[in-house]
Amino acid sequence: MLHAVLLEFEGVLAETRDVRRRALTAALAEEGIVLTDAEYTEWCVAVPVRAAARAALHLRGMEGDETHADLVTLKAERHFAAYVETGLSLVDGAVTLVESMHGQTRLGIVSRASRRDIEPTLALAGIDHSFEFIIADDDAFLPKPASVSYLGALERFARRRAVVPANVVALEDGPPGIRAAKGAGIRCAVVGTVPAHVAMDADALLPTLVGQTAASIDQLTSGRRAAER
Repeated sequence: MLHAVLLEFEGVLAETRDVRRRALTAALAEEGIVLTDAEYTEWCVAVPVRAAARAALHLRGMEGDETHADLVTLKAERHFAAYVETGLSLVDGAVTLVESMHGQTRLGIVSRASRRDIEPTLALAGIDHSFEFIIADDDAFLPKPASVSYLGALERFARRRAVVPANVVALEDGPPGIRAAKGAGIRCAVVGTVPAHVAMDADALLPTLVGQTAASIDQLTSGRRAAER
């Protein structure tokens, strides 16, 4: 039985992967650092901006310089904000899925994105009312892969009515989110095109949100757990 679904905003609801890549590579280029697409995919996808900046600097032998990492992070955030001034596009099937789940199961957002990026995008799409709460990068939680943001989400659900973690599904887009959800005892489906070794860490792979429902997500993520028992 599905009690709730928690969604990452970046890469699951919103098309941010390419914009994030462009923003970080532009920031690094201003520092004379070139990051290849392959390196970005391997080290920087689906992680917070500062962690991605630190990973890129590490690849160039510049690890440990926190001031430099802060500078690259600030520049990357500025580039990202400039790129998305006119708004972010939602992933195909995202609005339909959220609308279909609203009223059938409880919904929340647990994201590495900032609230200033999340709230206007959801409002423009007309789905902001579907979520009980938003946990964003602005909130006082350690970033994924730490599980505290998901544990915080469970606590927020419990303010109205408790949920069983094993009956909650997280929709994530990469390894840090998968580890965070699993660490909190939550089922996890990874969304989009990801390497096989990443998909294997989740309970299910959803190549697309198109055609998905609360029931299909529940069924897909229940199968692996049942097999492991």
